[in-house]
Amino acid sequence: MANVRGSGAQLKNSRPYTVDGKVYSFTHDRSGKLIGVTSKGSNGKFNVAEDLNQPKFTTDAAQSAISNSYNIANYKGNKESYETFADVSYASIEEREKFLNDNKKKFANQSVIEQEDVTRDQNIATQNAAPKSSNKSEVMSYPFDLNPKQDHFKIMRYNYIRPDINMSKGPDQEIARVKGAQANKQKKYGNNQTPDRIINRAGDSVVGSELKGSVLLPMPKATDVNGAEWGKSELTISGIAALGAANMVAGRLANDDGQALAEKEARERLNAERGRNVEGNAGTEFARALGVQMTSKLAGMAFGTQLDADTFLARTGGKVLNPNAEMLFQGPVIRDFAFSFIMIARSQKEGERIRKIIRFLKLGMAPKFRSTTFLKSPDIFTLHYKNGLGKDDYLRTVNQFNPGGLALTTMNVDYAPFGYWSAYRDSQPVSVKMDLNFTELRPLYESDQLETPEDSVGY
Repeated sequence: MANVRGSGAQLKNSRPYTVDGKVYSFTHDRSGKLIGVTSKGSNGKFNVAEDLNQPKFTTDAAQSAISNSYNIANYKGNKESYETFADVSYASIEEREKFLNDNKKKFANQSVIEQEDVTRDQNIATQNAAPKSSNKSEVMSYPFDLNPKQDHFKIMRYNYIRPDINMSKGPDQEIARVKGAQANKQKKYGNNQTPDRIINRAGDSVVGSELKGSVLLPMPKATDVNGAEWGKSELTISGIAALGAANMVAGRLANDDGQALAEKEARERLNAERGRNVEGNAGTEFARALGVQMTSKLAGMAFGTQLDADTFLARTGGKVLNPNAEMLFQGPVIRDFAFSFIMIARSQKEGERIRKIIRFLKLGMAPKFRSTTFLKSPDIFTLHYKNGLGKDDYLRTVNQFNPGGLALTTMNVDYAPFGYWSAYRDSQPVSVKMDLNFTELRPLYESDQLETPEDSVGY
């Protein structure tokens, strides 16, 4: 390698380089050796110290930027002397660590000052904690400079309360009760309480209960899967006849008057179209099927063997009893959601905030020990895709979540997401990957979807 010419200054920063969508400036010492790198922060300044040992600085694009900045710092316009990335000289490990730590402290102090200015402006999510004189719960955000007036993801944590033994009712079940008792409800919840906020849904375990804190995170990958359980059902003519008899006794009790009338009209129309009595025809078919079943059963008993009706019919006439197979509704599906977040500590304060968010969520999902006999339910969460600080500033372009709340079922935290341990001097991991899995507390019904605005995608 040719002799390196010093720049004359103690440290020299390179021009900006864009690598994988992020802007960096590389710093060289007096002798031209690479000593550190900083990235451009949200304020447009290169005030975020980076660790050169991160995997992102080993990509082809990063290596090209590093070698280019090194050659300019050492040889300026003498391109004949330019060297490859493999020949780039680095400052000693001690010098690089000192540069990184000194700049982290300086930039951390600057971030705190800037953050206080932002807090006084509009971004209440960047407050470290609620004022001691306030009863409001704490709001934590990552990153520090997250702007809640842009699209973001909000997690709110509540204690779990059950006012009813059955919390799977749809909202339409309680509308009449709410309207009739609205005056009493207003005394309890306040004059600003609206009827749709006290409709009975699984959210009764949330409404009026203690809010234990909120977390604001960048928008994750937003997906939702809605479903209903359908299953195959088979009934031969004898089963259908038995079902019809049971329906005469108990089925009418399960149907409202409107449904019973609709079923009667449907049978009359079908009889008129076919020119015969459908129920009478079914009775004739049942008698024939019963005769076959009895004959096969008696024959089997006489010769000490098991002989079912289908075997008898198949071997004697090449036919079987019609199973009358259908797909029938069997029940609702409770949705679950998976989210993944990569959190990189850009300052000591941001590292503390990351640890605080992780602990906050772990506390919320943990069951509460009361005795060797009983355990108390963990806290529950509400989730929102939002744009703004108001309670109605949710996004209508992606799904909403069940207002009844969700359980945090699993939480996986990877403190070395790139496959090796990388941490700052205080042992704070440079990067943390957090995977969260939530499950809604009750299914969604048609009445829930009807409540959503027509210009939204619904739940």
